[in-house]
Amino acid sequence: MINPALRRDRITSTDVAPIFGVDPYRDGFDVWTGKHGHAPPIIPTKRMLLGKDLEQGIVKAYSRVTGRETQWCDETRVHPTETWMAGTPDAFAGEGRGVDAKLIFWDQRRNWGADARDIPEHITLQAWWLMAVCECDVWDVAALVGEDEPRVYEIERDREAERVVVAKCHEWHRRYVIGDEIPPITGSDAAAVWLQQAFPLHKRPDMRPATEEEIKFLEEYAYVRLEFKDRKRRREEMENVIKLAIGDQEGLEWPGGKFTWRKAKDAQITNWEAVARGLLHKYVPEAEHQALIDLHTNPRAGTRRIWFDSDLLHDMSDAA
Repeated sequence: MINPALRRDRITSTDVAPIFGVDPYRDGFDVWTGKHGHAPPIIPTKRMLLGKDLEQGIVKAYSRVTGRETQWCDETRVHPTETWMAGTPDAFAGEGRGVDAKLIFWDQRRNWGADARDIPEHITLQAWWLMAVCECDVWDVAALVGEDEPRVYEIERDREAERVVVAKCHEWHRRYVIGDEIPPITGSDAAAVWLQQAFPLHKRPDMRPATEEEIKFLEEYAYVRLEFKDRKRRREEMENVIKLAIGDQEGLEWPGGKFTWRKAKDAQITNWEAVARGLLHKYVPEAEHQALIDLHTNPRAGTRRIWFDSDLLHDMSDAA
């Protein structure tokens, strides 16, 4: 089983790609918040749960396809000497060969090609890390890509690449896990949550002059906001052009993807506030209304919000 205590103060295979900035779902700041207990609990999606449910089945199919006997693992391993390195392999197929099971959903199939050179980079980094932790020479990724049998991608150990990966992660671990440094902040949800937790209040009045470096950054931020506004307007315009082209059909498709414009299923929405008010007036004496409302009224803490104004915004808006 996955051991959270072993993983908390170590770098694991799922941490490597975020640290290198190539994970599609997490970044280095997400890893840092998780290691230091600042991250909210991860609520597994249906896809995550299904992928976990089918791991052993995919490994069994891998064994049938390859003819290799497998030993199910799914427990956290720690490197025998570099104890800051850990990983949770799915299975082993004999001495020196590990197996990782992946369930690939239809909208991700385009990222999985014919051989190991054509799979997502974060998967390759996971395999390299697990080979280093478990001291294996080969790692097979058994990926069920919407077909009858899993595709088997064989990844050989690359010790030169491994040295680069391990060195960067070792430094990251030294500075941000056992050290007291904070990694560069990103635009992730975890970063926004951490900022609200770390600085929930502000003094008033407590404005200070921005430094020269901060002024440059704030002016760049003003340009980004304007560019985002223009991009949003252009996106909406383009979407309307495509909708007009679709008309009363379902959508458009081409070799590179599809664009659909479908009607969502009708839904029945209950206005529970109106129901509660109706019941209140029907069954509760008017003199008791306020007491009942007070009983079910709870304070909600305010959160810090951005308000931004800049001469650049006004000047460029006037120019447009």
